[in-house]
Amino acid sequence: MVDPIKVLLVDDDTLLGDMVSSALTENGYTVHFQNSLTGIISAIREFNPSILVFDVEIGEEDGINCAKEIFASFPSIPVLFISSHTEIESVTRGIRAGGVGYLRKPFEMEELKALIDRFALPRKKIKGIPIGDNYSLHTETKKLFYQSTPVKQLSPHEFMTLRMLVQNRDEILSYNTLSKKVWGKDYSQTENSMNNLISRLRKLLANDSKVNILTIKNSGYKLTW
Repeated sequence: MVDPIKVLLVDDDTLLGDMVSSALTENGYTVHFQNSLTGIISAIREFNPSILVFDVEIGEEDGINCAKEIFASFPSIPVLFISSHTEIESVTRGIRAGGVGYLRKPFEMEELKALIDRFALPRKKIKGIPIGDNYSLHTETKKLFYQSTPVKQLSPHEFMTLRMLVQNRDEILSYNTLSKKVWGKDYSQTENSMNNLISRLRKLLANDSKVNILTIKNSGYKLTW
């Protein structure tokens, strides 16, 4: 399994941005969308995108000029320009500034996806524990993934519990064993907390009907798929 491609999209057309973001997300990309250049450097540092998709005109600001500053700080991140300006001067300016491509609006999603796939930074392998056919638990980041899409950054208790259930797949994990390992207390002290945690994990795994956390009365829990 590999990390999803992370797309940072900047476009002042909120309607278009939301539509593009939804379409990319449905196709397995991770997207951060913003409709202005405010805080763009911080956003890049925090999101660590595989590629930037920049509108040429963002409000009254020039996306190409902004991209020049970004290239100086993040020279390895590719920038793909999108714009309704189709004149050759605009296209040439974007490419000469360092853009890997210039996509004219309106565009087809397949066209955008092809360019993203072509120019996005290489994706890293995720070291994950498979859960059923669709989920995986990333042991380094403590994230749960569904296919290639992150579901949640698990809390320490959620991560420890799910990992123990996976390690004891198809076996009963007793209430007390789980309680002492995760909370460091007897089950009598953690019953409500454990029930709530198991309920949250069931909801997180609900997209795969083959994956089940079974309650074994008076004994414990069993993870099956």
